Amino acid sequence: MRLRHLVMVGTLVTVAAASGCAAPDADAGAPAGASSAPTASATVLKKDDAIAAKLPAAIASAGTVRVASGVSFPPMEYFDTDNKTVLGFDADLGAALGQVLGVKFDFQNTNFDGIIGGLNAGRYDLGLTSMIDKKARQETVDFVDYLNSGVTFMVKKGNPKGLTDANSLCGVTVAVEKSSTGDLSADDITKTCAAAGKPAVNKQPFPDQASAVQALQSGRADAVLALDLTLAYNVKQAPDAFEVPAKPFGTLPVGIPVPKGDPQLRDAVQAALQKVIESGTYDQLLAKWNLTNQALTGAPINVGK
Repeated sequence: MRLRHLVMVGTLVTVAAASGCAAPDADAGAPAGASSAPTASATVLKKDDAIAAKLPAAIASAGTVRVASGVSFPPMEYFDTDNKTVLGFDADLGAALGQVLGVKFDFQNTNFDGIIGGLNAGRYDLGLTSMIDKKARQETVDFVDYLNSGVTFMVKKGNPKGLTDANSLCGVTVAVEKSSTGDLSADDITKTCAAAGKPAVNKQPFPDQASAVQALQSGRADAVLALDLTLAYNVKQAPDAFEVPAKPFGTLPVGIPVPKGDPQLRDAVQAALQKVIESGTYDQLLAKWNLTNQALTGAPINVGK
């Protein structure tokens, strides 16, 4: 099992109340042979001149959109075995958006916690990195939302501690990626535990998601708390080692961040995404990466709370 395929991008969001969010498909993960799958979507879309005309002149002239991405979050974005080619749903979606807009989406690997700063500093044009759309982030970026996700936890196969839901994590050692969704969610669960007179979650933060998964695998943690997208992939890659016993704790929108001061690019991306959806390519990509249950209706802007 390649550890590269176990790393999760750190996303900062508080967990929502339980709302029956659908988990990724039971067999979620890269399709067979994904390590050599082409980045581009199977369907080649034609450039839409009317939509392409919405692009800022500088981007249209350059012919390239600089995409910030933490390329370590399968099945959304990760490196092929050559450590250069970016694969995953976001990579395929970027290729499709680029076809509609008549430009290339150039993925540039960077640390997740520096993406918004890099966007506002002008180093990147937008992000495609499984970033949760949340109200606090909307102060500096706009989001074109394209997926739903949720938070849950993964345990060793057989669920030796018998963990069933968020409340069962009180007093349990839980591995998280530092500053990630799982990290902040563990704090929220601890508050609930305290209100019920139960012990706090014994949160163990790690520098990356791969280390958190290793902690579970080695017995240093009883569970890993993270986005359902990546945990389902982990289970797919190692079905004899892990399982996800609980439904996601809430519904969270995943969006494409665009600098707040660039509504022209935001609107061009939204129009291109709507075109990709209407063409049927969006559904094809969801099916390819086993993310059909994560579908989001339309291409809304800033729906995060």
